[in-house]
Amino acid sequence: MQKIALSMRSSTLMALVALYFTLILNYAFYAKVLSIHPFTGAAGDYFLLTVPFFVFFVLNAVFQILALPLLHKVLIPALLIISAAIGYSEVFLDVYFTTDMLENVLQTNFAESSRMMTLPYIAWIIGFGVVPALLYLLVKVDYRVWYKEIAYRIGLILLSVVVIVGIAKVFYQDYAGFVRNNKSVPALIVPSNFISAGINEIKRIREANMPYTQLGLDAAQEKPDDYRHFTVLVVGETTRAQNWGLNGYQPQTTPLLAARGKQIINFKNVSSCGTATALSVPCMFSGMGRDGYDAVKASHQDNILDVLQRAGVEVIWLDNDSGCKGVCERVLNKDITATNDPQYCKDGECLDNILLSYIDDVIKKTHKDTVLVLHTIGSHGPTYYERYSEQYRRFTPTCDTNEIQKCSNEQLVNTYNNGILYIDQFLDNVIKKMESHPELEAAVYYLSDHGESLGENGVYLHGTPYAIAPEQQTRIPMIMWFSDRFRQNENIDFDCLEQNAQQRSYSHDNLYSTLFGLMDMNPNTSVYKKELDIITQCKKQ
Repeated sequence: MQKIALSMRSSTLMALVALYFTLILNYAFYAKVLSIHPFTGAAGDYFLLTVPFFVFFVLNAVFQILALPLLHKVLIPALLIISAAIGYSEVFLDVYFTTDMLENVLQTNFAESSRMMTLPYIAWIIGFGVVPALLYLLVKVDYRVWYKEIAYRIGLILLSVVVIVGIAKVFYQDYAGFVRNNKSVPALIVPSNFISAGINEIKRIREANMPYTQLGLDAAQEKPDDYRHFTVLVVGETTRAQNWGLNGYQPQTTPLLAARGKQIINFKNVSSCGTATALSVPCMFSGMGRDGYDAVKASHQDNILDVLQRAGVEVIWLDNDSGCKGVCERVLNKDITATNDPQYCKDGECLDNILLSYIDDVIKKTHKDTVLVLHTIGSHGPTYYERYSEQYRRFTPTCDTNEIQKCSNEQLVNTYNNGILYIDQFLDNVIKKMESHPELEAAVYYLSDHGESLGENGVYLHGTPYAIAPEQQTRIPMIMWFSDRFRQNENIDFDCLEQNAQQRSYSHDNLYSTLFGLMDMNPNTSVYKKELDIITQCKKQ
């Protein structure tokens, strides 16, 4: 029996690969384009008909270049599988694969990533990535004589360029207008999105050789009294302002904090620095502000924790999330999740109450003014049902799966709200810990790192580019609590603070200088910005 061999000219094979990427793997891109600009037959809509051709000829030009002997047998299968994996997230979770998203993926631990490995996700990757990759590897590629091969390939590339230029010339205004108003949409095109993200990430890594800069060398405390200051800074995860009971949301999701009445200063309008932990956490501690934030520069200079520590404040970071993203590298820190306490932990993740038992120990073992950072897992998805214990499963029915797109909106929101109930009791217990130490000038300062989408307009999770991110991902809850001794000694007008919390807008930009105010730091320092210090704004004259 004669063996059937599948053979094809290299140029034809590359054109088929480009066609597969164009018509199949970039479905999410076309769906997004048409959702933003539906085709109605109007004169301004005809450029939409050229978009698939534009994508095809761009990809064809690239793949014709990549069709080098041997090398293409590695590159093309890899691109197929990775594109299929990203395509699933784009289609079902409305994820944009940007440089920030790549960095987030690279920093995701096994416990987090394993929860994304659902059967539909794996089946999608196999069906649209692995199977086409295997078929590609089975094809025997026929090459012409080398000079003819080069000439033919150059001809195809030039043909593609001519078509691309022709489309651009005729529909330039339409394309320019669409891209200008929707800058993030091209981040849905595979494989260019993750190749571009990879190139940018390599640039960041190369820039990692930048020299380290110390800041705030003139920072010092200027305490008006001898009482010990103890600030607990709780950094939340994925909790959004829209479902925060103290903001007026119904049903009430923060009953314990609400019961404390005026003890709690609740800030109604607060925005995050980013829409993903890998960006927001370093940004909020950097002092650069969202508009001026540079991730590479931030990683090569002191943050607020470094400045406070050098000024004599004891700084401790306890982590129950996916790490401090470099912020706590130079201060005392501990990965609490790694303790794997069976009372709180399962499959590499722990309930936030695991952090409570460490607070008294920190107070006992430290003697100076202290900032204790508790990095919580908060409302992290998609396994929202794992963020609370059974007694906080009060809103039903719930979405007890990581395939959240299969749940009804009611199930999904109920599950997310149960997680906020758990955060409410956690913060209440942190405050109770502080109340049990009346000798301290204590403060509890809570803010989330970013928000979360729960299916609004088909968007789930977080990480959407900030320019187009829905406010569900950028508006966050923020509260403050102060002990009686703090209120008595710090000469602050708390009615002013409450009024500002209700009427003014704040952001992660305020954290840096506000910590200065909380810890009685001398304001005459190069890194302090009085206008961003929430506390000093309400100091009595």
